[in-house]
This record gives sequence, C-alpha cells and structure tokens, in this order.
Amino acid sequence: MLKNFKSLFIKTDEEVPEKATSQTEKFSFPINNSANISTSPSASSEPVSDPATTEVLKVYHDGLESINMPGYDFYEFYQSVSIAGDTEPAYKMAFQMARTLDKTITTQKLMHDAEFYISKINEVHSQYISKGQTKLNSINDTKNAEKTKLSTEIEQASSRIAQLRKEMQQLEADITVKRNILAKIDENHYPQEKSIKEKLSANDFAHQTSINKLNNIKEGILKFLKDNS
Repeated sequence: MLKNFKSLFIKTDEEVPEKATSQTEKFSFPINNSANISTSPSASSEPVSDPATTEVLKVYHDGLESINMPGYDFYEFYQSVSIAGDTEPAYKMAFQMARTLDKTITTQKLMHDAEFYISKINEVHSQYISKGQTKLNSINDTKNAEKTKLSTEIEQASSRIAQLRKEMQQLEADITVKRNILAKIDENHYPQEKSIKEKLSANDFAHQTSINKLNNIKEGILKFLKDNS
C-alpha cells in the first residue's frame, strides 16, 4: 500500500474558489493491494479483462468521487452526460438541469471545474508512476546485489580450484549449486516484477481512459453549450 494521496484528492480554497472545501474523506492509491475489487458500473465503459486494470480504473473512479464537493459542478455534469450519452441533446438536457439546480452554473464554470479534475487525475498518474518505478528499482537493486554476490563467490571458488587441487571436488559442487541459484534469480523475482509492471500498464490505461472521458465532456461543452453561458 502506498502513502495516502489525500492531498491530491481534496480540493483547497486556492484550487477551487466559490466551492465548499470541507472534506474529510481519505483516498488511498494502492499498488500492491491484492484484495478483490468489484468495479462500479460507472467506473468505466471499456471492457476490462485483467485484475490490475480493473483495480486501477476503480481507483481513478473512486478518486474522482472523493473530490466531488457539495453542490453541482462539472462532476455531476460529467455523470449526467456519461449516463445519457455523448450527444448534443444529452449535453443540453444536462446543462438545463444544472441551471435548474444552480443558477450560477455557466459553461465557463464547468470548463474551469473540468480542468481541476483533469489536473488531479494527472497528478495521481504521475505519483503512481513514481511509486511503481521506485519499487521496480528496488527489485532491480536486490537482483543485482544477489547476482553480484553470487558471481563473486563463483569467481573466488573458481580461483581456489586452481590453487588448491585437493579441494576441487568440494568447490566444484559449491559452484554448481550457486550457479543454479544465480540462474533462478530472474525466475524467483518474476511474479512480483510482473505484477508491478501490469499495474503500471493498467495505470497508464486508466489514466488515458479517464482523460479521454473528461476531455470528451469538455469538448462537448465547447461544441454544444458555447452559447448557453
């Protein structure tokens, strides 16, 4: 489990003017969480087959929910259009409903809020990459240390065979064992390394999926609501 990303998913007074900023909900961004995750229907409309992608898509979905503030803003508009469909009538209907709920809603305000959500998704994506790469680097360091240690021992053993023929049989057996261990280092670390790489790949997919959705709504605002502000 990585550190809590509350600071990335809680709006501040400076970031979101004119919106309430009381928020106590915490949001963690896991990378080694093996718990089973069931994705909400609204978390993603894309088919998902691997657990890593399912997990990270839900993380992004829940993260967006966790920064949604009281009142009507882009997030509610985004949900309305996502459910109704990415069509002009859906945008107009959603905007009309938004104006009914909050007379201060304008296309400019929705666009401003959209930029906030996109920026937070980008921040989490960058943090996820950083944490995942750190773990991969740690694994590589461990592998290299083990390889170096065993390779050095093999060289020392080989040298000793030349110097001390009487110990040749014992030393050759030692070399054989350690070479077998050396050959299996990559295999032993493969499951953990594969899992992290899959989650990093899923992170990129979830990030792109979220950005595409948010940008689609943003573009829809510009296309369908430019005269409604």
